Amino acid sequence: MKKIKKNTLIAIITITILTAAFIAALIVFLDYNKENRQIYEEQKISVSVNGQEKGVFTFEELEQLCAAENFKAVYKPRDMPPLEKVYTGIEVKGLLIALGVDLSAVSGVVFKASDGWQNVYAISDIMADKNVFIANKVNGKPFNKGVKIDAYKLDAEDGGPYVVIKASDLVSQNRVKLLTAIEVI
Repeated sequence: MKKIKKNTLIAIITITILTAAFIAALIVFLDYNKENRQIYEEQKISVSVNGQEKGVFTFEELEQLCAAENFKAVYKPRDMPPLEKVYTGIEVKGLLIALGVDLSAVSGVVFKASDGWQNVYAISDIMADKNVFIANKVNGKPFNKGVKIDAYKLDAEDGGPYVVIKASDLVSQNRVKLLTAIEVI
């Protein structure tokens, strides 16, 4: 039987340990993110203020609190010129006011996605008129569910059913696709 060199044995052990660590981390993440994925599958959005849950809502329930409206924003696919599109969505400022949130005591809003991505918007962005929206349609069509690498070729954008869009963003880099949770901080 051939003897394994010391360096080869160390490499095999290291790879085995790293693989086991990756699998353990993945299992922990999937368990931690289970509720988020479930909310996404149910096409709902969880809203909490300073750690206290206000509720888990469908888009239609949120529209009862704050009417959806059309707004324009730029969509900039990679390696393509920016495109101005018409979106339909609920302005976050109006929604928070309808939920009774004291905006003078807020420093920001965290938007979370089903895949674990999150982005924090400053309260100044939220307070700017017609700036931050939870969108459910682009050019009159619902967003495609999930994230697709070739989404720019599709009639409707990906990341649905709900996408957070900052209308003043000139290259669409601040969007949160696959939205499942809003946390007011």
